[in-house]
Amino acid sequence: MRGFLIGNGPLVVVVLLVVEAAVLVGLLRLNRGRKSPLVLCMALVTAGLLFDGAVILLGRYLPEGLLRALSRGRYLFHGLCMPLLLMITAYALGAKAKVAKVFWILAGALMAAGALAGLLTKLDVVDFAGFVRCTAADATPHWADRYLSVLSVAMVIPLILGGIWLMIQKKGPFLFLSGLFMFAFSALGPATGNIDLIFLIGMIGEALMVLCFLLHAIKAEKA
Repeated sequence: MRGFLIGNGPLVVVVLLVVEAAVLVGLLRLNRGRKSPLVLCMALVTAGLLFDGAVILLGRYLPEGLLRALSRGRYLFHGLCMPLLLMITAYALGAKAKVAKVFWILAGALMAAGALAGLLTKLDVVDFAGFVRCTAADATPHWADRYLSVLSVAMVIPLILGGIWLMIQKKGPFLFLSGLFMFAFSALGPATGNIDLIFLIGMIGEALMVLCFLLHAIKAEKA
């Protein structure tokens, strides 16, 4: 797997971006005329991941100044988008307006902290596996680097738990699978000794996650 990803990394990312773009189009079509908060949150997360992947893919061709500016946006969007997974879980479970408001307060606090962490992240430019991209430098405040890392994993847990509940209620496996794929691929890099490829392996999990979002939204629409 390692050799394949290092030798074909850009091609893999192109395929993943096509999947995410197709998912985004599908979600926007579902949301047209309905204004579903669930589908809107799914679309925002998908758009953020699409932007993230596009910057990584195109980094080799960008001037360093522009790459750093767009990469700052990557970290900022990461901090803002990941808490939306909490809202996706809440809406998928049928949260009413008052309950959703409480979840939004919590998500808003997480987003504010995530945005601050993204803005405070110091960037280093690295060239590896066919990509020139920005990563968090050693000068990044420890809490900011740690917060963004933990946020990615922590926000997946509600998807998994909420998905288990929906399966018990016989409402489909897709919310559960979205969290499971994201969690599994995030752990796959360290588990296989490929922590330097975690950014690429994790992107596979992200594409599978948003694909499951779309399948869940379609099923919910039919129901």
